[in-house]
Amino acid sequence: MVGAAEQAGHRVLEAVDGAHAVTAATRYVPDLLIADAVLPQLDGSQVATRLAANPDTANVSIVLVGAAVAPDPPHLTGVVVIESLADAGREMARLLSRRTAVSDGIVMLRRALADVRASAGDRGDDGGAGTHVRARQIANSVEESMISVLVADDEARYVEANAAACALSGYSRDELLALTIWDLTPEQRVPQDRRLWERFLRDGRFEGSYRIRRRTGETVTIRCAASANVSPGLHVSALAPARLLEVIRS
Repeated sequence: MVGAAEQAGHRVLEAVDGAHAVTAATRYVPDLLIADAVLPQLDGSQVATRLAANPDTANVSIVLVGAAVAPDPPHLTGVVVIESLADAGREMARLLSRRTAVSDGIVMLRRALADVRASAGDRGDDGGAGTHVRARQIANSVEESMISVLVADDEARYVEANAAACALSGYSRDELLALTIWDLTPEQRVPQDRRLWERFLRDGRFEGSYRIRRRTGETVTIRCAASANVSPGLHVSALAPARLLEVIRS
């Protein structure tokens, strides 16, 4: 099964048990998870339940092999139970063919944020490193170099940006670090986006379309996924135009 998936061009990660599957899925946000219904640590239905409860992994398609255990609760969306591994290849092809450019784009941005969170977790308190050092580490921890990363503080001031964010906005890094989120916001949207910012800080996450004003004055629509307090007081946005996400996906 692994060989067939890799030959089809998919990257495959293997987990040793149900708990490891949840950890790996949370870190890498896969398109599809295939697991035995009966597993050590957590069984297949428990894995599905935990992934469904996490907004980052709620849309991961899941195939459980073996009908001995039904999904719990019984109406989890995106879960398919099959009798044997022989059917897994067919289900893999069917489920992956249903992906859309929009959903793939959001998954890519979620993966970028997963890189950020994993990096922040690995570094712990950075041995006393200052906020700006942590912000720079966060901004440059995303594996996909074409995904823009902006780090802002509680006052919506930019404290770090990666090279892709500079290219997207048209500003140099030094220029961006002298700006706030509202300097990149079309003037007519500032009141609405200030309310959106307050809701984001309260809820801890944002996903969807967003409009920014580039240095030239041009307004562009981007796809955005953001996570608040990745490190205390540091809020991270991963973003890219939809067309760029399609290029990365292909």
